[in-house]
Amino acid sequence: MNRRDALAVLIGLSAALSFAFDTSAHGEEDRLAIKGYDPVAYFTEAKPMIGDPQYQYELDGALYRFASTRHLDLFKADPDRYLPQHQNWCTAALSRGYRVVADPNNWVIHEGRLYVFGGPAGPGKFAADPVAMVGNADANYPRVSERISEARAKKV
Repeated sequence: MNRRDALAVLIGLSAALSFAFDTSAHGEEDRLAIKGYDPVAYFTEAKPMIGDPQYQYELDGALYRFASTRHLDLFKADPDRYLPQHQNWCTAALSRGYRVVADPNNWVIHEGRLYVFGGPAGPGKFAADPVAMVGNADANYPRVSERISEARAKKV
């Protein structure tokens, strides 16, 4: 390998590394709510839909994406109606006292609220006793979310 080839390789590696460690790109992905899925679509379309970055809204430090301007407008008008309960965390796991990132494809709407789960068994377990699961998840959420905040602070 001659000097020119070596220089080209170094420049290429440098560019790749700078992109890989671009904190603005990674920071946005870390703040992305429900993996970029549109929270309104669960209610209006009865299915999960990937949101479009051009229809994005920040609320309490989280970035929500929407499939359309209509969904974005609905969310802005009444975010509490569409917010997933327990943020990005599996309701079933929270009910047992630990956190698992939810998969937006595993979900249920119960009493007008969106719940997401870590795996396909979650909605079935929820259906067996939704009152107990929600009660336990709600009770555990403050303690678990405090551990999440501590872990994030250590990353910084």
